[in-house]
Amino acid sequence: MPTTQIAASTIAAQAFRFMELAPISSFEDDSERAEAARQQYPIALKMCLEECDWSFASTFTQLSQAALIAPMIADEALPYAFAVPSDCVTVQEVQPSSVRWRIDGIMIRADRPGVLTIRYTSLIDNEARLPATFQVAVSLALAILLAPRWMSVRTKIADLGSSYDKAIAKAKDWDANSASGARYDGRQGYWSDDWVSGAIL
Repeated sequence: MPTTQIAASTIAAQAFRFMELAPISSFEDDSERAEAARQQYPIALKMCLEECDWSFASTFTQLSQAALIAPMIADEALPYAFAVPSDCVTVQEVQPSSVRWRIDGIMIRADRPGVLTIRYTSLIDNEARLPATFQVAVSLALAILLAPRWMSVRTKIADLGSSYDKAIAKAKDWDANSASGARYDGRQGYWSDDWVSGAIL
C-alpha cells in the first residue's frame, strides 16, 4: 500500500477513535464506515487547509494568460483570465502586488495581461508530509463530518467541535515557528492584520 494511503488511513482510523468507535484498518475495508471515511476525507483535509496560510502547503507558481471557459462572461474591469492550478485550495498572494484580481471559479480574473506569480495553499497529495499536529486536526474534522451518522449524543458531538478548535489552534502555533517574525514582503503589518484599515489608508 502506498505511503500516502497509509497516512490517510491512519488519520481516518484516528477519527473513529475520537468518536469512541472501533477504527477502520484502511479505506479499502468492506464496510460502510470505510466507504464514508473515504468519501469525507478529502473534505476534511480541505477544511483544515483552508483554516490558515500553512507553511508546509505553501506553493509558488507562474500563471500565463488563458482563455475564459464557457459559459463565463467577460468582465470589462478584469478582462484577463488565468487558470488556477488544479491542486490550489486557496490563493494567498498574487504578484505583482499592484494587480487587481479576484477568483472566479477555477480562474483568476485580473486587470492586466502577461504572467502572474501566485502563492497558494496546495492540496497535499502525500499525507506523510503533514505535521503531526495538523494530522490530529484533520482526524477531528473527519470525525465531525462522520459523527451525525454514528454518534447520537449531542454533547459528545459538540465536544468534537471544541477539540477541533483546540487542535487547529495548536497546529497554527506550531506552524507560526516555521518563518521569521517580520514580514518578508516589506509591507507594514497592518496591511495583513486589518484589511479594512489597509483599504482606507
